Amino acid sequence: MENQNLLQTKINSIKSLVGEKNELIVREFVIGKSSSMDAALLYINGLTNRQTIDSDVLRPLMFKVEEDLAVTDNLEDIIIKKYISISNVFIEQDINKVALNIKRGKSVLVFPGTAKFIIIDTIGGEYRGIEDPINETSVRASREGFVEKLETNISLIRRRIKDNSLVEERLVIGRRTSTDVALLYIDNIADINIVNDIKERLNAIDVDGFSGSGMLEQFIECYPYSIFPQSFSTERPDIVQSDLLEGRIAMLVDGTSFVVTFPVVLFEFFQTIEDYSERTYLGSFTRLLRYIAAFIVITLPAIYVTFIKFNPELIPLKFLGAIIESRKGIALTPFMSILSMNLIIEFLREGGLRLPSKIGQTLSVVGGIIIGDAATKAKIVSSTTLLIVGIATVATFLIPNYEMSLSIRLISYPMLFLGNFLGMLGIAAGWFFVITYLCTLESYGVPYFKFYKNDLKDIFIREPVWKMDKRPEIIPNVNPTRQSNFRNLFRRKKHGN
Repeated sequence: MENQNLLQTKINSIKSLVGEKNELIVREFVIGKSSSMDAALLYINGLTNRQTIDSDVLRPLMFKVEEDLAVTDNLEDIIIKKYISISNVFIEQDINKVALNIKRGKSVLVFPGTAKFIIIDTIGGEYRGIEDPINETSVRASREGFVEKLETNISLIRRRIKDNSLVEERLVIGRRTSTDVALLYIDNIADINIVNDIKERLNAIDVDGFSGSGMLEQFIECYPYSIFPQSFSTERPDIVQSDLLEGRIAMLVDGTSFVVTFPVVLFEFFQTIEDYSERTYLGSFTRLLRYIAAFIVITLPAIYVTFIKFNPELIPLKFLGAIIESRKGIALTPFMSILSMNLIIEFLREGGLRLPSKIGQTLSVVGGIIIGDAATKAKIVSSTTLLIVGIATVATFLIPNYEMSLSIRLISYPMLFLGNFLGMLGIAAGWFFVITYLCTLESYGVPYFKFYKNDLKDIFIREPVWKMDKRPEIIPNVNPTRQSNFRNLFRRKKHGN
């Protein structure tokens, strides 16, 4: 009876720490066939694998224990070594840590006459399987994408990087959510000062909780009011692999299918994993197209308004005649026409994101066609204006990173206002302020808009991969060499034959 009271007291203590209203399952049982030793197994329903609990914990303890464990001094060690067949099992004495492990999906074995608890890894529940990345598709790259389970995401990275120097550091952030966060970096490549800076920022966070890696980024970023992203988020393990090998740090958050890497530079957002799978000239050509597309998105509408309003003499006569003809009877000015059509496109874009995928695609395509045709027939906008807006919109699709794409589209609005009121001088001033601002921006101590001579191999164009023997100099690292010049061996062999 005394043992039963002691057991119930320990169960009540754990219940109070876990929360009385949580669906905590308490399975009391007797160890062994002939023994009278009481025990209890505690877990939260829905977070554990009940089949594992039944077959690997309860069954052997209830039906396979022949000895009298009540008289043993090292009860927990005997049970772990002889009767529990689960690989991840350990002993814990801190009852607060016991409650935290229960909330994470583990089970706890409780005994009446000891201050120790056995923590059993029975984490289960339903998770989304590994699928093709939805937002970052590729033709020749991997088909694996991150999921919402932290352990699965870490395993996807460890499968690709089998280096002993790959370090994994765990943190728990959030007073109420207790969200698991993992930092991954390669110890003999990454700069330890940046690693320590990021860890200090994460440890300083004191919030009830957060809903994903996007909020966590905003808590620790250096320039919270900047329109440019200061970290790179991706759902592709191969991109994280490349970033880690360059000396960056990866942050994984439980419950989020996006992994964040830092520090970053501007040019990283114009690169894709497919650039390195294609031939050199093809990869370089597509990368140049992305930079041209960014320039078009920011500048083309503003240049069109400037030419129409201030400098029509710069337009060739053949085009000028067509523009004048298209603008006959148009109610709105070129500036208001472009602004209104840009806003309508933003409506369609945002609406398409919030709807189911098939309906969203239909809305974006059909809505754009119908509204554009109706606006032209109603003499609200000219066909030339619609063409300019359409080109700028299509150009945004060439920018591979969604966050950077939105940032560039946002810059186009003040550039449009500057072009309308100040002409070419306003556009030049706008670009001056943008470039100046980029030069002052940093990402965790790394200049955002800076490159070294050796880094030009992989910025505007992409040289052959066998020539990229050095890591990017802009990213601090302790080991700059990533490959030897092995192509010389091929040349010597060829000449020797």
